[in-house]
Amino acid sequence: MKLRDNAFPYPVLSSNNLTDMAGDFLAGNSFGVSVTDNLIGVSQHELIIQYQLKNDDLQQLINRGDAKVVAHFESGLTSFREIAEFPEARDTLRFEIDSTKMMDTIDLTVMIVANKAIAEYRNSGFNPDMFGSNYCVRNLSRGDILAFEPSIEIQLEMQDLAASGPKTLIKVAKSEATLLNVNLDSDVIRVELPEAAYAVYSQLQNAKEMELANVALLLPALISAVDDIKFNESDSDYLWYKELMTYIYEGLHYTEDSLKNASSIIVAQQILSGPIIKAFNALTVEED
Repeated sequence: MKLRDNAFPYPVLSSNNLTDMAGDFLAGNSFGVSVTDNLIGVSQHELIIQYQLKNDDLQQLINRGDAKVVAHFESGLTSFREIAEFPEARDTLRFEIDSTKMMDTIDLTVMIVANKAIAEYRNSGFNPDMFGSNYCVRNLSRGDILAFEPSIEIQLEMQDLAASGPKTLIKVAKSEATLLNVNLDSDVIRVELPEAAYAVYSQLQNAKEMELANVALLLPALISAVDDIKFNESDSDYLWYKELMTYIYEGLHYTEDSLKNASSIIVAQQILSGPIIKAFNALTVEED
């Protein structure tokens, strides 16, 4: 979705207004977007999208529910198209996306659109040199665009499994359940967290917190996975099964017999290169 300011018969706010002195809006009014791409699985990405709006009248429309902020995702090489709404009263949207459905790039366009028919739309930011004083846009329909950020092309980077190790085979996901669960029925090992726990996990950033998360989440997931490999309980065509089995036999030098006689909790710790020691050492490191 490629949008341009001059594609509309009425004033539409965008980030271009910051540099265009003869734009639809007065200087100081703008709409911009920033995006962070986090890889959270073998091919699963979480896009963290935040918008910045500098226009009081549009903000009031959003606050009243007369307008809303949406993100439009489109893959030019596939038929994938999807629209997601920003949560109410939030300027940030978290959106999970599988890069195998997108090829390697995706176009993101974030817009403010009318959430209902608006008979008269006035904005104190309209440029009077372009439209005169007290200009009014009449009869806007639901879905009409009021502001947008020019499309952002996002490269969905993939990790090299051989280089990054088996951690990339594990995906931490949100669940409606009340207890943690390990789901092995897909190409990745899914650690399913209750919503409240996932909200905390998604905010973890520093090394100390991540080391503790490795023990709390990745270790039980790998214990379950090792048990499955021991007793051939899962579909051997799953990507996690093939990659993890290869790592155990070739990287850790187990055989089928020695693996069956080994403690799964020991094997899981070996796969994670001793996470218990790292986690306890992290607790003793003083932050700057």
